[in-house]
Amino acid sequence: YDLIVLDPPTFSNSKRMRTSFDVQRDHGRLLGYTRALLAPGGALYFSTNARRFALDADISGAEEVTDVPPDFERRRPHRCWRLTA
Repeated sequence: YDLIVLDPPTFSNSKRMRTSFDVQRDHGRLLGYTRALLAPGGALYFSTNARRFALDADISGAEEVTDVPPDFERRRPHRCWRLTA
C-alpha cells in the first residue's frame, strides 16, 4: 500500500481476541505489522486519543517518524504521527 491510516482503539477486550488490546502496550507490534504492508516510499499515519500515550522511540523499520500537528484545538487529546517506509 502507498498510504495506510491506522487509528486503533485505546483499549479493547473483545471476546474475539485471545488477550486484551492496549494501545500503549501493543502499538509497537501493531505498527510493525502494518508497516510491513507499505510499499517503498509509502506513508503510514498513526493516531491515538490515549491521554498518557508515549510513542516507542524504537519503531522498527521506519525510516522517518514525524509528529503531525493538529489542524485545530480539541478538548480531548488527539495525536498523530507519519511514518515512512
